Amino acid sequence: MKFYETGLIFDPQLDDAGFDGEIKKVTDIIESNSGNIEKVDRWGIRRLAYQIKKRSQGFYTFIYYNAPTEVPRMIESMLRINENCLRFMTIVPDSKPDFEKPEQRERPRRQPEPEEERKVEEEESEEKPDSEEEDI
Repeated sequence: MKFYETGLIFDPQLDDAGFDGEIKKVTDIIESNSGNIEKVDRWGIRRLAYQIKKRSQGFYTFIYYNAPTEVPRMIESMLRINENCLRFMTIVPDSKPDFEKPEQRERPRRQPEPEEERKVEEEESEEKPDSEEEDI
């Protein structure tokens, strides 16, 4: 099985149940052919770069999945006759993305380099007036 990413743009005039139904059609094809879905990423309604079928907006969705090689062909043949789908594209990414939840990831903290520490210490020492100096 290969890892695939399918990008879909649906008609923005569908309601939430319509979007769910269209996405469910695609995920059912994947799961019925022994594939497994890694992630369904819904971007929501976005402005298109140019009009497609007299629409200037579209509902963007990306589906990441592992499936046999004939599954993308089956999905694309179903999407070609689907009037609610404005555009679609399936690719095989070079590397598999990391699907961890944002809460689980620890954000790396930037450690100051030794040179920066010295600069900060020098700036602090320049700002403080020495009490030993006398005014002339």
